[in-house]
Amino acid sequence: MKKFKRILKTIFILAIMGIVYSFFFSVYENIKINNMIKDFKNRATTTPVKEITLKGVNNVYYIRRYYEVPRETSDELNDKYNVFYDDEKMKLGIDGDIFVNRKSPFKDIPIIHQFVSFYYGGHSSIITYENDHAYFIEALGFPDDDETLLDYILSDGEPDNGLSSHIIKSSFNSWQTPHRNHEYYDMFYRDKYIGLRPTNPFLEYDNSDELYNEYKQTAIKRGNERVENKAIYNFLFFLNMQNKYYCSDLMSRIYEEAYESVMNDNDEYRSKGYAKRLNDDGFITSIQDLILSKETFITFYVEINEEEINGEKVIVENIYYLEDVV
Repeated sequence: MKKFKRILKTIFILAIMGIVYSFFFSVYENIKINNMIKDFKNRATTTPVKEITLKGVNNVYYIRRYYEVPRETSDELNDKYNVFYDDEKMKLGIDGDIFVNRKSPFKDIPIIHQFVSFYYGGHSSIITYENDHAYFIEALGFPDDDETLLDYILSDGEPDNGLSSHIIKSSFNSWQTPHRNHEYYDMFYRDKYIGLRPTNPFLEYDNSDELYNEYKQTAIKRGNERVENKAIYNFLFFLNMQNKYYCSDLMSRIYEEAYESVMNDNDEYRSKGYAKRLNDDGFITSIQDLILSKETFITFYVEINEEEINGEKVIVENIYYLEDVV
């Protein structure tokens, strides 16, 4: 009996140590990300290089301001692509870029919202263009009313699983298009979000640009594969991962597969567990991991504010982006 008590005590102490460690590690991660964002904004032009007025929800107009950020880091200088898809700078992000936000979707559930945001972040998706129209590949975790979490836990995740919460390819740009009045911050899906671009792992090769583009397109191809197979959302996160995904996990795994395909000519490789690429700590891939990874860098940061202009409250969308290179 004494031996059993000692075992329980040891397990309890280890659990407490694990909780304390994870808390302080998450504090460190969030402070580091806040500093990255602060530095990115501080490098930007003090006045907008462009300002336009756009129509939002219910014919309410809002202002969009563009702030240019000089390229200074090696990743930024090695990058040969603009941040915007079009010259008019209306389409944010290019093929293979990852959009992320740090707020959970559970804003109406106290404690849970803060816990998830602090430890794991919010949402992520990868952008791709077809006929100049943007699509977003992403994992959604919102089951239908007639489904339970147990349905997802017990499912093997194979194609034709019949479950609704799976990887989708959306033609609606929920990040940049005003559509949710008072949902998160007047008109917009989130009041802050970040654009990440994978670094080029092929710089030492003569055909670096070709390999890099293949890398990004292969990641998109792997994402489309999950869409076609209707791969379901993984509510267990770190268990039964082979055919199930959550949003940030999907981003890191499709890029790991793309790397194996391009670098090692292994087109058959499929990630069955935590990816090492685009995953800062190599464990449960969080939004924080995607941002902090040495294999991504920030290309843009969007912040929605409310300002008083001429006596009226106006929504202002501030876009901080890396300067054009072409």
